[in-house]
Amino acid sequence: MSSKFHSILGVLFFVIPLSAREIVVKNDIQFKAALSAAASGDVVLVESGTYSNIDIKFARAGTESRPIVVKAKVPGEVILNGSSVCDFNFPYTVVDGLFFYKGSINPGEGEDNAVVKFSSHHSVLKNTAIVDYNPSDFKTSYYWVFFVGSNNTVDHCYFKGKNHKQPLVGNAIEDSRYNAVKFSYFKNIPYLVLNGREIIRVWGSGKFDEKGKDGAYFTVEGNLFDRADGEGAEIVSLKSNYNQVLNNTVIATAGCINIRRGSNNIVKGNVILGQGVKQAQGLRMSGANNTVIQNYVSGTEYGIRVSAGEYIGSALTPGYEPHNKDRAASTKNTEGTVTSYPQVKKLMLANNIVANVKGSCLDIASDFKKHWPASQMILLPEDSDIMNNRFISNSSGAVVEGSLPDGKTPMGGITTKPNRYKGNVILGEGKIKYPPAENGFKIEALPSNWSEKKELSDFKVLTPQDVGPPWVIALRDAKKFPMEDDRSCYPADEGTKDKGSKDKSDKDKSDKVKKKK
Repeated sequence: MSSKFHSILGVLFFVIPLSAREIVVKNDIQFKAALSAAASGDVVLVESGTYSNIDIKFARAGTESRPIVVKAKVPGEVILNGSSVCDFNFPYTVVDGLFFYKGSINPGEGEDNAVVKFSSHHSVLKNTAIVDYNPSDFKTSYYWVFFVGSNNTVDHCYFKGKNHKQPLVGNAIEDSRYNAVKFSYFKNIPYLVLNGREIIRVWGSGKFDEKGKDGAYFTVEGNLFDRADGEGAEIVSLKSNYNQVLNNTVIATAGCINIRRGSNNIVKGNVILGQGVKQAQGLRMSGANNTVIQNYVSGTEYGIRVSAGEYIGSALTPGYEPHNKDRAASTKNTEGTVTSYPQVKKLMLANNIVANVKGSCLDIASDFKKHWPASQMILLPEDSDIMNNRFISNSSGAVVEGSLPDGKTPMGGITTKPNRYKGNVILGEGKIKYPPAENGFKIEALPSNWSEKKELSDFKVLTPQDVGPPWVIALRDAKKFPMEDDRSCYPADEGTKDKGSKDKSDKDKSDKVKKKK
C-alpha cells in the first residue's frame, strides 16, 4: 500500500467526523439529548408531533459557515407547548419551522423574561409561529421575543394573540445592537389598557437622551401589523438612536409608529391604513436628526404629529417635577434628569402622503404645555425641513395646525430656530392654522378622478400572502389554520370599551408619583 494512499486515508479519517450530522428527534427525551450533542454544522431534525416543556438551549456555538440548526422536518408540525422556550445562548444558531402554541412560561424575575430570547449574537429565528402563548393572568409579565445580544434576526415569523403585560418584541437597553425583525406577520393582538404593551419596543442608547454614535441600530422591515392593537398607543416605539422602520404595512390597528425618543432614526416607505378604527393613528416623532419620508397614512385619527419637547434646564415654575432616572445619572447629571419628550431638531419630514384622516394631517408642536407645569413641554420643533408632503382632505377643518408660545407662559428667555416649509400641497378642502407654515403650502382642488388606489400605486401594501412562514400561508389557503381567527385571547368584554383617542403612552401625572428606573 503506497504512502500516498495512506495519506488519503488519514485525511478522510480526519475529515469525516467533522462533516455535518443530521440528528433526528422523535420525542422529548431525544430533543433534549440532541440539543446537548449538536455541534457546528449539525442539523437537529425534529419529527412532527407535540413536544412539552422543551427548553431549546444550545450547548455550544456554530460558525458563520456552519451554524447549528434546529429544524422541523415538516414546518409547522412541530408543536411546542407547556412551558417550552427557546434561548439563543450561543452564536451562529438557527431555529426553523417550529410552532409555539397555547403554552405559557413562568414569569421569572428578570425584565428580559421571554418565550424566545436572543442572548448571544448572529442567530436567526425563522419560519416560526407563536400563537396564544398566554398566561392565565394578564398581569404575568414576559415578552414573546427579547433581544439581549447583537446581530440577531427574526425572519418570516408569525405572532398572534398576545394578551398580557410587556411588549411582544423588545430590545434591551445595553449591549443589544443591529438586531432585526423582518417580513413577519403580527395578527390579532388584543387591545388592553396598559402602557408598555407595544408590539415592538426598541430600547438602546438614546433612551436617556444620550448623544453620539451609539444606538440600537435596530431594523423593522417589511412586516404586516394587522389589528395588532396591544396597548392601543404605540405599535412600533423607538426609544433609542440609529434605527430603521422600513416598508411595513399597518392595517386597522390602534396606535402609531412613533419615534418616541432618540436621534438619527429613519422611518421610510411605511403604509398605515387605519380604516377608521378607533384609536388608529399615524406617525409621531421626537428627538434630533430623524428622517421621516415617503410614508402613506389614511383613515386614522390624525396624520403626522411632530411633538413639542420638554425644557429641563431649570424650573420655570415651582410646579415643575423633573423626571429622574437612576440609569441616566452621570457626573454631569447627578440626578439623572431626562426629558419626558426630547426636542425635535433637524427633522427631515418629506414626501409623505396623508389622506382623509379624522383630525389634522400635520400638527407641529403637538402636546405643547401638556401636563404643565409638572412637565415643561414648551420647546418648539426647530431647524427642520418640512417639504414636498401631500395632504388630501375632504374636511373644512384644520389640515395643518400647531402651537406657538402664548405670551403668558414663562419661557426663561428660550428661543428656537425657524423651520423650513417648502413645496407642500393640500388637495381638497381644509385650512392652514399655523402661520409659520403658510408660505410652504399651496391648496389645490382635489382631482375628480382621485382615488386611494392611485395614491398607493407607488407603495407596496403588504398582504398576508407576503409575510410570515410559508407553511402558515399554505394552511390558511387550505382553511386549515383556524387558530388565526380564534378570539379566546380577547377579553370577555371585548368591544365594550371605548378606545378613544387618549395617548396611553404618556404617564398620567395626576398622581404626582415619580418612579425611578
